Amino acid sequence: MDTATFYATASALCFTLLGFWWVVVEFRHAELTRDPGSRTFTFLVSLHFIVPGLVSLASLLATDALWRVAFGLAGLTGMAAVIVGMRNVAARPGPLRGLGRAAWLGVPLYGLLTLVAAVPDVARTSLQLEPLQVEGFILLVVLLLGILLAWTLFTGQLADAEEAPGGRG
Repeated sequence: MDTATFYATASALCFTLLGFWWVVVEFRHAELTRDPGSRTFTFLVSLHFIVPGLVSLASLLATDALWRVAFGLAGLTGMAAVIVGMRNVAARPGPLRGLGRAAWLGVPLYGLLTLVAAVPDVARTSLQLEPLQVEGFILLVVLLLGILLAWTLFTGQLADAEEAPGGRG
């Protein structure tokens, strides 16, 4: 399997989606940045594009030890970002809180990213795949999560739903 082509394509896709997400944030700036919880959640969605994009680039340049460090740090960063980012969202009522439940899926995904980087033989023995292949599949799911969260925020009615009792969600 040619992981170099995969990771080159993945990095281009991630940064393209990040650019689109920033355009969405500009369109819905008042809603997506109106309070600390919304701003943090909006940034958390950005990280679901930034982290896979950066580690995809790193995998193209790195030796065996360096890709493991890059993916391990990316996983730890992702877990920390979700945990810290969700502190402001967890206590909120409304649709952002519901999205927060979905965002928690990032913790085990980033945890798996870290695990495979720390113990790459797990991928070889249990899945019969190269570690960078497994990391690629994990990044695809992280990217999918980011796309789903971004789409929901873009198409949702956060301001209306959170301001009106019994609002849409």
